[in-house]
Amino acid sequence: MRIYLDHAATTPLLPEAKEAMDRWLGPAGNPSSLHSEGRTSRAAVDHAREVISSTLGCLFGEVVFTSSGTEAANLAILGVALASTDQSRNRILMGAAEHHCVLHTRPLLERLGYRVELIPVTREASVETDALASVLSDDVLLTCAMQANNELGTVNPIHRLSKMAKESGSLFFTDAVQTFPFGGTVDDLGVDLLSVSSHKVYGPTGVGALYVRAGTPLQPMSLGGGQEREVRAGTENVAGIAGFAEAVNWCVGHPEILETKRVARDAFANLLVRQGFVPTAPHPQPPLPRTRPPQPLRRRGQGEGAFATEILPGHFHCRYPGIDAETFLIRLDREGVSASSGAACSSGSLEPSHVLLACGYSEVEAKEGLRFTFGKDASIEEAKRAADLTGRCLESILSTREH
Repeated sequence: MRIYLDHAATTPLLPEAKEAMDRWLGPAGNPSSLHSEGRTSRAAVDHAREVISSTLGCLFGEVVFTSSGTEAANLAILGVALASTDQSRNRILMGAAEHHCVLHTRPLLERLGYRVELIPVTREASVETDALASVLSDDVLLTCAMQANNELGTVNPIHRLSKMAKESGSLFFTDAVQTFPFGGTVDDLGVDLLSVSSHKVYGPTGVGALYVRAGTPLQPMSLGGGQEREVRAGTENVAGIAGFAEAVNWCVGHPEILETKRVARDAFANLLVRQGFVPTAPHPQPPLPRTRPPQPLRRRGQGEGAFATEILPGHFHCRYPGIDAETFLIRLDREGVSASSGAACSSGSLEPSHVLLACGYSEVEAKEGLRFTFGKDASIEEAKRAADLTGRCLESILSTREH
């Protein structure tokens, strides 16, 4: 049986979410229509919007459904840039280790006349307050910092960063794809815009949402209809939205999955260490030697939701110097374990991780990053078997290299 350890990339669809979707996969009314079928579909979308808004602690009308977390991030950044009439605010700040859906808006922003600057990150991909202070000024329109890095799992101090940005008059956007629905409310975080994605929380692919604080100027990126309060034109994906809401409801009702992931992650990491495979940074808190009992992750303080820790509970990111991630992942896949590394290019080969490059690692080092991410059904037994297989692959690669 295969072991899937790439939940940060996508999660399996919950049976409850699929059941919620099935009702809307057949003939159904357009949610913008006035007839009975249309009103029924509209009620399903409204129910889902209530679920998402309640989870985020925001107003019903502040949630905009999109086709993905990527579209939500694009809409947040480009929508703010296009809507701005304040020519004195011509700079946009982004964490240097943000997801590509944020960083890749840069060329278009620059064509629009904005200066885009990257906020330096630590060796663990964290945006610290001092780093933001070094680039923040009263000419910044928008500041972007993700709540948790998708590769390393490092959690940023969003409530402190957003407070600094707001004090300078900047709007603040956070990508909460890796932390939703446990990342805290929008008021806890102090953000103006926040993106989430369905398929990262056991919902269907092709659905996301953007929180837009009331009064935040935002130019629609798709035109042609009045859907989503004229913020995002296009007929809503009723089935996908219904499945998204059901998945969120399920996750909120099962907060114990965070501890399940953490326990499995720690068992996996510590067993690798016991086998002699001690990873190198940038993992924010490397596995502990077997002579010491497991230690809890250090807390950052209040206002960060359930993820007030340095790394996400299901993430384990490591490097083994001299072992190319692509070679390792292919061998690991043959052993029945799915894991990941940096971003894949169109050729299917691995590029150096832009996150590790932003952290100051060389191109060679940036091709060595490995990411194992655990899901809601993770078990100690599965983690141990995965560690045994991982150790076997590492040993095989090392022995081949020695000969």
